[in-house]
Amino acid sequence: MPSSPEQSQGQSPDKRQALLTESRVEQIPADSTAPMSMSVEQQQSLQLLFQHPAIYSGELAVATKIITHTATVVLAANRVSFWRYTAENQFERLCSYDHTSATPVAERVLAVADYAAYFETLGDRPGLVIENVTKAQPLVGCLAQDDLIFHDPGAFLEVPIRCRGKVVGAIWYERSISHCWTTLEHTIALSISLLAATAIESQQQRALSTDLERYRRQLKRETIEREQAEQAWQESQRFIQGIIDASTNILYVDSFIDGSNFYMSRWIKNVLGYEPDEIQRMGAQYLQKLVYPGEEAHMVAERGKLSTTNDGEVIENEYRFCHRQGNWRWLLCRETVFQRDQAGRPTQVFGTATDITKRKHAEVALKEFNEELERLANMDGLTQVANRRSFDQYLEQVWQNVGPGRSALSLILCDIDYFKSFNDTYGHQAGDGCLKQVAQAIERAVKRSADLVARYGGEEFAVVLPNTSAVGVARVAEEICREIEQLNIPHSNSAVSERITLSLGVASITSTEKTHPDVLLAAADKGLYQAKREGRNRFCTGEIE
Repeated sequence: MPSSPEQSQGQSPDKRQALLTESRVEQIPADSTAPMSMSVEQQQSLQLLFQHPAIYSGELAVATKIITHTATVVLAANRVSFWRYTAENQFERLCSYDHTSATPVAERVLAVADYAAYFETLGDRPGLVIENVTKAQPLVGCLAQDDLIFHDPGAFLEVPIRCRGKVVGAIWYERSISHCWTTLEHTIALSISLLAATAIESQQQRALSTDLERYRRQLKRETIEREQAEQAWQESQRFIQGIIDASTNILYVDSFIDGSNFYMSRWIKNVLGYEPDEIQRMGAQYLQKLVYPGEEAHMVAERGKLSTTNDGEVIENEYRFCHRQGNWRWLLCRETVFQRDQAGRPTQVFGTATDITKRKHAEVALKEFNEELERLANMDGLTQVANRRSFDQYLEQVWQNVGPGRSALSLILCDIDYFKSFNDTYGHQAGDGCLKQVAQAIERAVKRSADLVARYGGEEFAVVLPNTSAVGVARVAEEICREIEQLNIPHSNSAVSERITLSLGVASITSTEKTHPDVLLAAADKGLYQAKREGRNRFCTGEIE
């Protein structure tokens, strides 16, 4: 998209710098001294918006209507529009709510190239805050000219929507007359844009889940078809000679005694690149010369099972074979006894080989995808440490190993001191950065692979320490405090220190008989509150009741 940082690098340095300079001037809030407080109605509207199920269900059409309608109420805007980039390098208005008519405005699609002055720096700027649109030329002049925004005179507030660091759209807040946007209004607009990003990611996740389910059904159908084909093959063995040349599988007949080839269908050329006579010239045990290194012994053992099978029984295995050009192909090999001597011993083996390379690659891709989904499901998206769900599961797991003669279990609850004041002072983006740094610092202090650091909720973190006594957990708590101190993050409105600090509650348990993990949590929580009562920036131990 033209608005992304990567694509805007193609602009000349002078032109790009001029655009960025102009946008920075307009991004300064008009009234930075306005009080940072919301009315009860605003708070209730925002709370209902953040709790609305459409935001997280992937129903983007519903979510955009709710977001734009709520935004007009909370910010007293005349119109709020929700825009998103499309794959065709266009800017699509998913929904626009006009407070005057109290109805959604019709959808519209803009060609990015037609509004280059606006889109060239959209990916580089944090947003636009314009008190009077008529004085904002040429950045939004192209929008005003086509009546896309109020401009007589009109006020305009733009907040980009970012998903994983990339601008995917924007929300426009408009007033029909000039207006000084306050810092509070800008902060509210930013929080709504973060919620819009959540709605877009939820829709993408829903689409991904749908594709995955369709792919699973396809694999299931292929498996059923394979089983049906196998059944049909077993029922028609006596007719196999008549259909052998028409088959799209490799058909072959081998000697059971020395593994040389008697017959090979021409389809082997399509799969492995060899002519049938080339295979026969390879002599005894030719399959072992083509199979992937390390699988020879398994192949010999599997074929040896045919000596004890009844007529019609099939041995099925998957192997990798070397193509003439050196790459590896997965083949599903099914073999059965084709002829026996007078004593009933197998003399010839009939087999089919089906190319399943694409399916195997798909299975690997699906496995990797599922592993990634599982990883994301257990990780906190902001701090990249374990989330609350993963914490609960791990605590239940290690709880089973605690008891006399086994090991102790310790827990640390960490709370950033006066974090709300930090957010109010430095903004939510700085707050997010602080949470990330604190999470990394705690992980550095907790060094064992068996220990788990998790975001417990908000500005709280939890550390699970298996096989750790009260003495050991105290050392870890001290190390966490040292790591936080070394971060040296300024916090001018803290009542404890000029830098970010933590309050910690620690607890240990040596026997879980007739108890539940909530007991350990409660003890650590008591220690945390004791640390706060004693002045914060310390750790205290909570006793197990």
